[in-house]
Amino acid sequence: MPAPQGPAIYPQVAPQNEDIDPATGLSRSTVVRPLHELPPAPGPRPSPPPVTPNPRSSGHIALILPTASPALGRLADALRQGFAAAVQVAGKDAPPVDLIAVNNEGPALVSACAQAQASGAILVIGAITRDGASALAASECARQPVLELNEPQAILPQDLPVNLYTISLSIEQEARQVALMAVADGRRSAIVIASSTPLAKRVEGSFEREWTRAAGEIQRMPFEGDPDEAMKLRASLESSKADMAFIALDPAQARAIRPYIPATLPLYATSLSVNPRAETLVNLDLQGLRYVEMPWFIEPDHPAVMAYPQPSTPMTVDQERLYAFGIDAYRVALHLLRGEARKAPLDGVTGRITLGPGNAFERTLMPAEVDGGHVVPLRAP
Repeated sequence: MPAPQGPAIYPQVAPQNEDIDPATGLSRSTVVRPLHELPPAPGPRPSPPPVTPNPRSSGHIALILPTASPALGRLADALRQGFAAAVQVAGKDAPPVDLIAVNNEGPALVSACAQAQASGAILVIGAITRDGASALAASECARQPVLELNEPQAILPQDLPVNLYTISLSIEQEARQVALMAVADGRRSAIVIASSTPLAKRVEGSFEREWTRAAGEIQRMPFEGDPDEAMKLRASLESSKADMAFIALDPAQARAIRPYIPATLPLYATSLSVNPRAETLVNLDLQGLRYVEMPWFIEPDHPAVMAYPQPSTPMTVDQERLYAFGIDAYRVALHLLRGEARKAPLDGVTGRITLGPGNAFERTLMPAEVDGGHVVPLRAP
């Protein structure tokens, strides 16, 4: 599928320390709301006007991605492909899009944003890392409409420019949503099984903070994949009075530990632990595990999912998540341009998307369960 092409590729200016998750290449840090009512928009901060009342104006959307980056290129290109698919589905009435490739998310990103705005861009979209989001938020570019694809760090929400919007993937906030889902299921005492990787520790910490606030009782058990460690863990689980277990493990570790967790103990996780595209025989080991997932992977009859093509080339599951994210990034951009962002949620392929406090677009993912080796929506009883 051809992608929208822009007129320029901006060179690297200086390397930077990009904060990247090993699983996806992104720092997943945006807000994912639980299944109940979202909080109202904050009072002190004024609501900005719509970006433009007419998406068919003479301006264009500029999409700036680090497709030329050795570290981020493949992931950024997966997002680009999803964005391009959404552009094609939108048709000729949608505003034109210029793709600008950069090879870092520091000075090159900021420079590309300034040049795009000078050339008439009515909305700039970019910054897939936290470093990039922070750099763009602190620049003059953010004085004009910008949609960031991650959350800026070390900047208070009330200090962000009024024309700056954010949306991103967030596995930490998946953990928060799973904690609240378990509480809604009636669970009150949790055992948390986690590895020592930085990503697992962030997932563990996010789950524990939400669980402690909403339920209270928690017990921690480390697991690095050693069989002897698994046997000891099983004995501890059998003697525990916990009414659920939460794992912060990668898919291989999750499959390895599952046989040692009593079948009577409900098991919860995030997408860190599940590959929804894995073969049925692979996921059989995760029978009964509950987590939250994108409609893109588990609800093929979802109207939005049906409207967009699957990737034209093979992708890893992490790349495919970014492909789906690219689709929703474009749909959110149109939502903004049409002045509809505060009027109604958007049923996206990555979740139900609502504009929340601080101009942060918030995603509610779908409860899901592994059943017979397949990942399926978890329907309310």
